[in-house]
Amino acid sequence: MHMPDTWMNGLRKRLRAFGREEDGALLIFAMFLLFLMLVVGGFAIDVMRYERERTKLQFTADRAVLAAASLSQTQNPHEVVQDYFEKAGLGDHYQPAEVAQGLNFREVGVRTSMPISTMFMRAVGVNTLEAPAAARASEVIPNVEVSLVLDISGSMRFVDQGGMRRIDRLRPAARRFVDRLLSGDRAETTSISIVPYAGQVNPGQAVFNLVGGEVATISYTTTVDGVMQNITRRRDHPASHCLEFPASAFDSGAIPTMSTFEQSPHFMYWPIHNGTMDWGWCPLEGNPGAGESSASILYFSSNAELLRGYIDRIRLHDGTGTHYGMLWGWWLLDPANRWLTQELVDVNVVHSDFANRPADYEDEETIKVIVLMTDGFITQQVRPRFPDRTLPPLNHTAPAQVDLHHTLELQRQNRNNDCNGSTCHTNETNAAQNRARFFQACDAAKAAGIVIYTIAFDTTVGGRAEMQQCATSVSHYYDAGGADLDTAFQAIASSIQQLRLTE
Repeated sequence: MHMPDTWMNGLRKRLRAFGREEDGALLIFAMFLLFLMLVVGGFAIDVMRYERERTKLQFTADRAVLAAASLSQTQNPHEVVQDYFEKAGLGDHYQPAEVAQGLNFREVGVRTSMPISTMFMRAVGVNTLEAPAAARASEVIPNVEVSLVLDISGSMRFVDQGGMRRIDRLRPAARRFVDRLLSGDRAETTSISIVPYAGQVNPGQAVFNLVGGEVATISYTTTVDGVMQNITRRRDHPASHCLEFPASAFDSGAIPTMSTFEQSPHFMYWPIHNGTMDWGWCPLEGNPGAGESSASILYFSSNAELLRGYIDRIRLHDGTGTHYGMLWGWWLLDPANRWLTQELVDVNVVHSDFANRPADYEDEETIKVIVLMTDGFITQQVRPRFPDRTLPPLNHTAPAQVDLHHTLELQRQNRNNDCNGSTCHTNETNAAQNRARFFQACDAAKAAGIVIYTIAFDTTVGGRAEMQQCATSVSHYYDAGGADLDTAFQAIASSIQQLRLTE
């Protein structure tokens, strides 16, 4: 059958037009782009799966080493890490932990990896991706030196705003503070010195002798079997060892030892309350190790039972010499006085574990803390006008009566008959002078890097102001009343523990 020429010409024109058409090229390019998108999307899915599994592995490793490095952790660190991996379903990928530990530190590290099978990358020859995880944690308990400076003045016998005697509020709060600081392994690196203060601070007979205290004696003449004899005897109570330091003692963290220092007289100024108080402006020394009541300094101890017993049995005394309490608290943290600790180790007053305390201020492994508590404010320092009088009108020569200030309170004596027309006491320093010395010691201790926490317990505006100014900062000062005292001590203990942790 013969096709007309016109029809053939039309067919040839259509074929030539189809050959020049470009729509096919765009379709091919679009299909190529779709393929690339599928490949990239598949790779992204593989990467997301990889990252998810890697994060899970890293998270498990982080948690495991943190738990194992804790010094409160009693289980084997290796077992702790392995247990975390197994419970996370990653037991097959556990690698033995690296553990280093000592008296006051533990460091735990782990390195591992996990193969992640790919779904899309295998199209380009990548069948697995290796997910690594590495974690390391440490807890260090640096050495901690604490001077716990406690007010045991007579006003601590009064009832607080919660209806309890202040001293009865202090005892359990201080005990719980000690227990918190010495919990677990912390007892091995923590030393607590308790510095009780009333009118003065009693460092104890051993330290009295070591720093050059001079025992006060009194001489008098008496008749024994018809024969006149000259008698010399100790003037003051045998358990009273307070020292009369000069004002310059508040200039330095080093205990002055270059001369002899007089023994403070043993006397009372304010009325005594026999139910809670012992006689004396200078607190009396006892043997806490033998279960005796003692109000002299207890040096560098980590024996929680000894410290608790000491706190339970301590008795109140006369006066409020907060500046003396602060001074001794500072001295027991100053490395210049390490010689004293070593001497006390030699006479079994301090355990040999603490022979090198106080540590140097520059020691990065040591934290030094003063916790100072008061229920009052700094007052004047009084002394007996006639500390060793045996002349008329009293003229006592019997050993039990030889000292006027042993038997009568200075403030309540009859000035006409007892003290030759004068008051029976004299002011050695006034309150303003004592406050200035107090702040001088506070500022020097803070400048040396000692952290000072203060507690104003049921006290006056003046007492609160003294504690606020002495504290390291506003956040280191606590205004406590009633049951808040225990809360304050616990908050301070918690803060000290936070200072100890380094990651």
